[in-house]
Amino acid sequence: MPHPAFGRRYQQRLAGLRSGPPVACAHCRRARATTLDHWPPLAEHEHRPGAGCCRLIPSCVECNREGGRRVGMGVWRPDVPLAKPDETEMALREHQGLSESDSRWDVAWMSDLRPVPADGRWPRLMTVPHPDAVGSLGDEFVAWAQGRTGGELRWWQRLAVVRLLEVDRHGRLVWPAGLISTARQVGKSWWLRELLFWRIHQAERFGEPQDVLHTGKDIAVTKEVQRAARIWCKARQHDYRVREVNGQEEIEHLESGSRWMLRAREATYGYSVSLGAVDEAWKVRAATVDEGLTPTMAEREQAQLVLVSTAHRLATSLMLDRRLVALGELETGAGDLLVEWSAPRAAKTGDMDAWKQASPHWTPRRQQMIEGAHTRMLAGETVPDSDEPDPVESFRSQWLNQWPLRGVDEDGPTVPLLPTGVWRELRSNGTATASGPVWVGLEDDYGVGAAVGCCRRCDDGRYELDGWTRPDWDSAVADLVAMAPAFRVRRVLVGASILDRLPPELRKIAEPRSAAATRQGLALLRDLAQTGQVVHDVVTGELDEAFDDARVREMDTGLLLIARGQTHLVKAVVWALAAAHRPAVMPAIH
Repeated sequence: MPHPAFGRRYQQRLAGLRSGPPVACAHCRRARATTLDHWPPLAEHEHRPGAGCCRLIPSCVECNREGGRRVGMGVWRPDVPLAKPDETEMALREHQGLSESDSRWDVAWMSDLRPVPADGRWPRLMTVPHPDAVGSLGDEFVAWAQGRTGGELRWWQRLAVVRLLEVDRHGRLVWPAGLISTARQVGKSWWLRELLFWRIHQAERFGEPQDVLHTGKDIAVTKEVQRAARIWCKARQHDYRVREVNGQEEIEHLESGSRWMLRAREATYGYSVSLGAVDEAWKVRAATVDEGLTPTMAEREQAQLVLVSTAHRLATSLMLDRRLVALGELETGAGDLLVEWSAPRAAKTGDMDAWKQASPHWTPRRQQMIEGAHTRMLAGETVPDSDEPDPVESFRSQWLNQWPLRGVDEDGPTVPLLPTGVWRELRSNGTATASGPVWVGLEDDYGVGAAVGCCRRCDDGRYELDGWTRPDWDSAVADLVAMAPAFRVRRVLVGASILDRLPPELRKIAEPRSAAATRQGLALLRDLAQTGQVVHDVVTGELDEAFDDARVREMDTGLLLIARGQTHLVKAVVWALAAAHRPAVMPAIH
């Protein structure tokens, strides 16, 4: 008889994995996963079907076979640190990025940046152009900076600023926040200095004096960025006033009254800011930005927040949370702008291509510098100012720019999506009747399953919810097609990256959904559920379990759904609910 661990559930998940979109192996993060690996290994635990004693991890054949061999030897991958369960989930969910050949970069303001020079490297992770963008102020900035300094910007510096300064048809900046992340010593400080200095010369463009507040992991970092600009301004006292009181350094542009102010990271309160910049943001608390900077920017014209940082294993939730949300919107442009050069976590420390992936500007001198750092790492030395005692982690963060694969749970409290007992109190017990159209959400579970969520409005005004999981995407779509004869399907809401996998007849009524829609839907569900405006059937087992497991973190951008349990089912249901709550005229399937 076959081992119970390879029963029906295993075969369903395996079929879904192989028939769905490519999923990276959870162990090497490189090869395509075509098998499912039990974690913990079967040889290391007593398997009980349905007990949740292990997880099925997408794996390539080579890693699965090698893992089995090493388990048998009692040396389970000693040279590869095993990820925690939540880290594995994060690794599987992190977007692989878009290459420079992707058609979404085919916009006029990026045309001269598409050819990557020999000394450059396309970002591994970069948000697509903003949906409202029709151009960029980037070329104006480049001309200004090069005219002031007499030097030429590097290709990556031009790319980053062209993306950050994208504008809509009215000439207004479209990105409220941008995250720029690279390895050490590629010119980040030069880029940031010119950006902040340029902004205080734009009072006429934005119709008001520009107050730039610059903070970072310590005041010394910000002073070093501004130092060259202060020297330059001292030679032009008719145009600028320079203040150098320790901890209160600033440059004032006399004609416009605009200022570039340096402040310690815990001294950002009480200012009205046009541009907020956080340097080495990995060490800055989220509250510094969320409570100190962001509220002051609300009343300013086209305000922007710029977070610049190399990775760090001890990073606060500021960069980790915002980066996580930006990754979820990488292909929609609905979140923050993310431009990141980094190496995948599975990369070996001695892999030169990994060094280049984290280096937007590559030279023989840089190669020698990293080779020296790698030699020191092997000898057990760390970068003196890295705040990291582990030489390997120090090298990975400083030179491979690898952000930790860490869930937001560890950085702050999470709470249940719904208070205990609320969902079960919403059972209809035959009191709800509905005859109107149905809104359907479909979400893929990264190649190893799918979910269907349904919502329709009851005759008494409440919203009836239902949802279930399927072993693969095709089965979920088949369920939707089967519903069509009996129900009027008003709209189909699907994950933005899988919209093109719907049959043509469904695409006519389909709309993409992103992380922003999820956050809004979660908040709506919580509100309607606690006021008794949601109802569900007595038998909704999988949905009951999904909502019981669902946990969120309350952020200033909404509710962030934690990667735990059947999150794809939760997403599908809240998408359907949000669409039904604010219906639009759409053709129906008959």
